Amino acid sequence: MVDARAADQALQTYVRPQTFPVAIRMLRPGESIPERARRPARDFGKLSMNCQVIDMARRYGWMIALTRDDSICSLGITALGFDRPTHLYNSGTLCEGMYTATKEAGARSEAAVDKFAPGEYQALLVAPLDRATFEPDVVVVYASPAQVMRLTQAALWKSGGRLASSFQGRIVCADIIVTTMQTGLPQVILPCSGDRIFGQTQDHEMAFAIPWARMPEIIEGLEGTHRGGIRYPITQFMEYEAKLPPKYMEVNRLWDVERGKGGYTGRDHVVAAYKRSFTDRVPVYPIVASFAGTLDGLSIEEYCTNPSKAVKAMLNYYDRYQPDVVLAYNDLAKEAEATGCGVKYSDYVVPSIESHVLQEDKGALARLEVPDPLKDARLPGFLELCEGLVAAKFPAAVGAVAVGPWTIAMLMRNPEVMLLDTFEDPQFIHDLMRFATEYCKRWGDAIVKTKIGLSFSEPTASISLISPDNYREFVAPYHKELVEHFKAKKIGLTTHICGTTYPIYEDLIACGFSTISFDLDQQADPKLHVDQLSRFMTVARGRAVGIGNVDATLFERASQAEIEAEVRRCIDTAARHSGFILSTSCEIPPRSKPEIVQWFMDATREYGRYERFMS
Repeated sequence: MVDARAADQALQTYVRPQTFPVAIRMLRPGESIPERARRPARDFGKLSMNCQVIDMARRYGWMIALTRDDSICSLGITALGFDRPTHLYNSGTLCEGMYTATKEAGARSEAAVDKFAPGEYQALLVAPLDRATFEPDVVVVYASPAQVMRLTQAALWKSGGRLASSFQGRIVCADIIVTTMQTGLPQVILPCSGDRIFGQTQDHEMAFAIPWARMPEIIEGLEGTHRGGIRYPITQFMEYEAKLPPKYMEVNRLWDVERGKGGYTGRDHVVAAYKRSFTDRVPVYPIVASFAGTLDGLSIEEYCTNPSKAVKAMLNYYDRYQPDVVLAYNDLAKEAEATGCGVKYSDYVVPSIESHVLQEDKGALARLEVPDPLKDARLPGFLELCEGLVAAKFPAAVGAVAVGPWTIAMLMRNPEVMLLDTFEDPQFIHDLMRFATEYCKRWGDAIVKTKIGLSFSEPTASISLISPDNYREFVAPYHKELVEHFKAKKIGLTTHICGTTYPIYEDLIACGFSTISFDLDQQADPKLHVDQLSRFMTVARGRAVGIGNVDATLFERASQAEIEAEVRRCIDTAARHSGFILSTSCEIPPRSKPEIVQWFMDATREYGRYERFMS
């Protein structure tokens, strides 16, 4: 038979319990209590209970003897046979209202508790296993669920099968001592409320009770399962490649790019900006529409009216400059044209509205129907342009530029007349904005079905043209409605507003635009000039991505040094924050000089390297 110290050593080696395994012996009448054993009533001046003295043994390392005269818990006294069961016990009264709903149910619970016969034993003797001077009847190990699992596996090493244990959640001292001794079988122990309250057993702890006669089998089982690879601490599988937080992995990718093991696409640069992170450089693109056509030998009218040629022109433009964003964008007149406005084309400037459908008769609004994106005017052609660019599978972000409700409304009415309407007939403005907003929803829905990004350009919402109060009264509610419409479809909206916009930055962010593209401040008095890019980064604080704002007018006439200076200005102002895409202040002129566009791209790719200004 194994001795106590050898048994303890095996448990410490293979199970590693946090507290001492406890040797338990039930002393029959006439058996002497060891002199070194502490007695609660005599030595502590207090009565105690079974679970308490087991806990003292496993935590303090004490040997303790508990007799009827040392005990206070009537349940434990009854279970160990230190006194007879009373009618209060047998009737279920002690259970009723606490553990069971009725006395009858309580009586069944009390009857299910294993008990020693009254007078069969006189005392409970406990001590840490490695210090026990007596041969135990039972050894109990308090442990974690994983450690109890190891002991269960050890108990089944020779026999196989399953280990049967039953639980009540009360009087666990009976499970540990009486059940184990009477069955001669190991028991998985679920500590009861009393053990947790008075025995200080913690939430994470269970226990395992071993009949001393079965200890050699348990030790053999621990050794055998250990050799088989079942161990404690549990062997964790470590041969895997971790999936780290995306931002951590971005660093690895950056290193790979620096070592020539990979590269970033234009889409990667843009996505990083939206994630408020970084690639190796600032994302960049010029706002390009008709310039792509003139670069390909098309007239402005041809580019704006022939979608197949426009797709080909944009493909050639992309191949030449490799921008990080490609736009499905022809002109800002097509939406108003579909309501009945007349369009004028030029060889030098973008198309414009020459006749306004509501200029002479605003009552005509009631007779208008929202245009059909699949049938009316040049709208189907624009959808064809979107589909063609998406089909090209650029390694860049691809977005469409539609016209927003305020600008559609202004072009339908005539900007000058509509400004007067804000004073003379504000209700008409709201009626017209309702029409234009429903139009934008329908139009935007058709555009996003092509799987392209969506932007609404609002050049006439500029504070160079209307006041901040006008924007808040007549435009912002409809912008917010439009944003919410597409947000419900998990689509974020970009907006571009020309001219002075800084007084309404907070309003635009409150509307919910995910991206805001802005121009240069157009205030005539230089003393009032505001750096709109710097102001946006201060106001936005990462709540929206900023796009801007190299002076678009320079692309017809600037020197390389002037372009580089503008690029440096923008990068120095905004690039450290991420959430920023370098672009132009507006659409570059159709007759921009190709070499200036190249200077712009080259300057950004060189000066906009994050390592240059963030290392």
